[in-house]
Amino acid sequence: MGKLLKLEFRKLRKQKSFYICTALMLALLLFSAVTMKQAYIGAGAAFAENALSACSFLMFAGIFTALLVCDDYEQQTIKNIYARGYSRSQVYFSKLISVFLAVTAMFALVELGAILLGCFYFGVEDGTGFRWLGTIAAQYAACMANVSFYFVVSATLRKNGAAIAGVLVAPTLVSMALGLADSLLKSETVVLANWWVAALPAAFSGQTAEAGRFAGCFLASLLYIPFFVLGGRFFQKKLEGVF
Repeated sequence: MGKLLKLEFRKLRKQKSFYICTALMLALLLFSAVTMKQAYIGAGAAFAENALSACSFLMFAGIFTALLVCDDYEQQTIKNIYARGYSRSQVYFSKLISVFLAVTAMFALVELGAILLGCFYFGVEDGTGFRWLGTIAAQYAACMANVSFYFVVSATLRKNGAAIAGVLVAPTLVSMALGLADSLLKSETVVLANWWVAALPAAFSGQTAEAGRFAGCFLASLLYIPFFVLGGRFFQKKLEGVF
């Protein structure tokens, strides 16, 4: 497993999509800072809290995940990996670790850029405190929950085009289905669409965060990660038995 991880990390360092996606997100973040300066003057912490939406982080993270996961399948090098004696589960989890570490690095770079812009370009009002750091930590959990879903979709489809389309379209389709279910159920207490993984990052927005929903969405994010990861591997095993 250790050698397989080293192989994945070596491929990750050569993965151009990591550098391209990260550069585009930082460029969008800078563009947002320039165009929204009047809205965030003295509110640098709020800019950092809203950085993910400003740079379309989940979209780029999804595209990157699809490209990284599908690379071996597209290049047909996956057969060489299996020929070395590695199991499908080892390949699955080594790719998962590689994706998680890469997206974590992307998240850290984007938030670091947002914090620097927030502090030195917009400025931070006195008495702001450090609550915004908790918000960013919760946003990280929500992002990794979404990335777990992207990973399962990509590992199942295994083709760049199909995987990219899947990670971009599937969350919206599920949201629409849950929205339809909500309209049929007409429940005033539980809105299913609000608890879908794609809706969780919005719950941690500095402008809309509420204590109860904040805690609930944070817990949901933590639960979604093992649900998608383990559920995805179980689903793949079923497919391997069929095909």
